[in-house]
Amino acid sequence: MPATLLHRVALLGRRRYRTIFAVTGALVALSLLAASRLEFDTDVLNLLPRDDPAVADFRRALDEFGSLDYLLIAVRVPPDAVLDPYEGFVDRLGERLARLDSIERVEYRLGGQDELVRTFLPRAVLFLDEDERQRMLERLTPAALEERARELRRLIATPQAFALEELWRLDPLGLSDIFLERLTASRSGLSLDWASGYLLSRDHRMLLILARPVHTPESVELNRQLVAAVEAAAAATRQQWPELAGEAAGPPPEVALGGRYVIALGDEQLIRRDMAVNVLTSMVGVLLLFLFAFRRFGPLLYAFVPLACGLILTFGLAVLAFGRLSSATSGVAALLIGLGIDFVIVSYGRFVEERQAGASLDVGLARMSGSSGRAVIVGGVTSAATFYAFTVTDFTGLRQMGLLTGTGILLCMAAVVVLLPAQLAAGEDRYSRRRRRPRLFLHGFGSARLLAACVARPRTVLAAGLVVTAVAAVMATRLEFEDSVKAMRPRGNPGVMVREEVARHFGTSFDQMMLLIEAPRLDQALEQAERAAQAAREMVAAGELSSFDSITGLVPPPARQRRALAWLEEHRDRLDGERIVERFRAALAAQGMRADPFADGLEMFRQAVDRRTPVSVEELEKVEAIRRLLDRYLHRDSEGWTTVVYLYPPRGQWRRDPPPAAVALTAELGPGATLTGANVVSGFLRRSVLADALLAAVVGLVAVALLLWLDYRRLGDTLLSLAPLTVGIIWMLGAMAAFGLAMNFMNIFVSTMIIGIGVDYGVHMIHRQRELRTADRQKRIAGMAETGKAIALAAVSTMVGFGSMSLSHYPGLRSMGFVAVLGALATALVAITLLPAYFALRLGGAGEQENG
Repeated sequence: MPATLLHRVALLGRRRYRTIFAVTGALVALSLLAASRLEFDTDVLNLLPRDDPAVADFRRALDEFGSLDYLLIAVRVPPDAVLDPYEGFVDRLGERLARLDSIERVEYRLGGQDELVRTFLPRAVLFLDEDERQRMLERLTPAALEERARELRRLIATPQAFALEELWRLDPLGLSDIFLERLTASRSGLSLDWASGYLLSRDHRMLLILARPVHTPESVELNRQLVAAVEAAAAATRQQWPELAGEAAGPPPEVALGGRYVIALGDEQLIRRDMAVNVLTSMVGVLLLFLFAFRRFGPLLYAFVPLACGLILTFGLAVLAFGRLSSATSGVAALLIGLGIDFVIVSYGRFVEERQAGASLDVGLARMSGSSGRAVIVGGVTSAATFYAFTVTDFTGLRQMGLLTGTGILLCMAAVVVLLPAQLAAGEDRYSRRRRRPRLFLHGFGSARLLAACVARPRTVLAAGLVVTAVAAVMATRLEFEDSVKAMRPRGNPGVMVREEVARHFGTSFDQMMLLIEAPRLDQALEQAERAAQAAREMVAAGELSSFDSITGLVPPPARQRRALAWLEEHRDRLDGERIVERFRAALAAQGMRADPFADGLEMFRQAVDRRTPVSVEELEKVEAIRRLLDRYLHRDSEGWTTVVYLYPPRGQWRRDPPPAAVALTAELGPGATLTGANVVSGFLRRSVLADALLAAVVGLVAVALLLWLDYRRLGDTLLSLAPLTVGIIWMLGAMAAFGLAMNFMNIFVSTMIIGIGVDYGVHMIHRQRELRTADRQKRIAGMAETGKAIALAAVSTMVGFGSMSLSHYPGLRSMGFVAVLGALATALVAITLLPAYFALRLGGAGEQENG
């Protein structure tokens, strides 16, 4: 923007400030109305590249097979409590939840062992492998049948006979333990006490209700209504506790909600809280700095009004452009305050300098909008360009943050260019009516003395800078990279905490790997799943996995069923159902027991050994409980069938990458197999984010260099403006290593941000040096000292603004705040120490103190 145009804008503000205030007020009011409708996308996965195969596979696996679309309702049971009233509480609560319009299905009783026996005993032989079939034969010999009758006689006399009577009645021959071992691991992936018939943890400390709402978790308002309805149902059920528990009632159960719906609601609240805290702490911090630096309350409005207007305009525009913002953008307000305050400081600092030198208001405004104004424009455009460089990345959240922040910088810059002259003119008119002159002062935080010392000893300063840079470069090589998606999730979210509590009690994990197997026909998918299960069993034996879970526990693959049917035909003489039942009846009679109570169980046994056809998915789906279980493993679409094998790594292992054996298994299964999971995505992040960060930094640096060259038209001045940035980034990386800060897929992009932040300091110093190139040494030093004061204040205010991000609940944003503070400090130090020392050495007239 030509200086003459900036002069005209300044003079317009001088003469028409009331009109400018009115137009700005109208725009701000409209933006506030739009911003009130802003919503937030709380899904951390939406920060990642949607089109990348690794992320797309992970998202698809979670959507089709994961537990993300369940609301977890945990009912805590006190230690050593009698379970019956708590199970009754779950029944009442489950019935209430099933009547809610917002819930499609409720699962809290998947049936006990008796239901499993009724479902699977008539089909039991089809599930068994060769060793298990041999065990079955051994239990059907005449001697084994007589021993079983004697054992039943003994067991019936034990205290636990009442609880197990139904199981013995359905399975008098005791065959269920052979095939139930395969099935119980498949019940929702949870380690349960199956004898209870409820989703009860084995430590008897928690009962679980799984509710599937009718809507997806993306709508925060619907989530809020859902949680309110469930909490109301729980409260109403607790009021019936005395009736459920009786006179000896223990404490009523605690009900806690978890899962994706509660996580999304909690994250949205955390994002709004973080944004409010960031805006408040950033704004208060920079205004207090303004008050300290300029020693007047008036300049607080000069800072507050343009920044507030820029922020409101930015978020009003965000509603029109995006509608919903990702969690990464919750730190945009702090970024804009930290960056936008620089424009105010440099401009107002120059105005103070001119007025202190005796210039009139019009002259002061003209000079403020001259060299300093041009530096503000160049600095704003270059800063915005570096954030726009984020658009070349595949990371959705960072791309959105870059677009929003870059646009916000330009809006804040425009607000300063237009509003600040108008505010200054209005303020001066107010003072003139009072026949007083404002007291003008700028505190430099010791930067003037530091700059003078550097100018006095340039060789020493440059040598020290070279040493510090070399040490920082060596330290930077020790930086580590944190590539865990889980590490980016905020702590303190109740939905996450309850989910982790459920995982502890039920011995499961929500971070398992998933091996997806696609095939055009169901039998092909089942056969591939069987191959995967056999390999997974070997991985468990080798210690690479702690366990696995496959559909083959519910639906035997066709090959196994064919072998089982052939085995039945081969042993038909030894597996004559009528003969075996008659022998067992006789054995019972010999023990003085009637066979009639066991009639149903003996009939199901006959069906098992007389089986001549394979079991199909359609046959099993007729049983509601089994159909719900199959949903966990099997998905059908227009292209065929997909099944999943869950692979559980040992605790604390394989968090950064999948086990090599799992990768090899996936390759062995062919193109229809895909391995996914948080650790697979982490491996992708480690590779992709480094490439994207490098690309964004290169694009940002090239864009900034081009803009600077267009401004200076001199290569030397362009390189000098980039020098504080380059050295400052090296110092920043070295400081990160020294403080033990790891890189992650968010703060790694701070290097690109620092290009936009740090280049401003060099731009302001170069512009002032160019303006003073014909002045004598004393005036050059004094002019650079005044600019150094503004840079120092701008850097401190930027650190305060960015520092508020360290209060965020999101670890990624928190780390961005820490790193940005280090980057702003480093680049500012270089600009007010090494750059003036270089000018002193190059232009001469300095160094006398060193030589004298």
